[in-house]
Amino acid sequence: MTEEELRAVLDNLLQIQSNNDYNFQLLQAHIDNLQRQINELNDLKEMFRLPKPENKNREAFEQIN
Repeated sequence: MTEEELRAVLDNLLQIQSNNDYNFQLLQAHIDNLQRQINELNDLKEMFRLPKPENKNREAFEQIN
């Protein structure tokens, strides 16, 4: 392997590492955005206090007049 070939290989490795770092940052931003959306949806669920799925078909309580 000549010095030029070695330089080309090292340049390629550095470019690959740079691309990996950039892609990691993009993925992390997407993950952070998804986590924020999940948190917002959980806040909405809590705000509206949606019933638990197991209580969906529960019979209503008797009303006393």
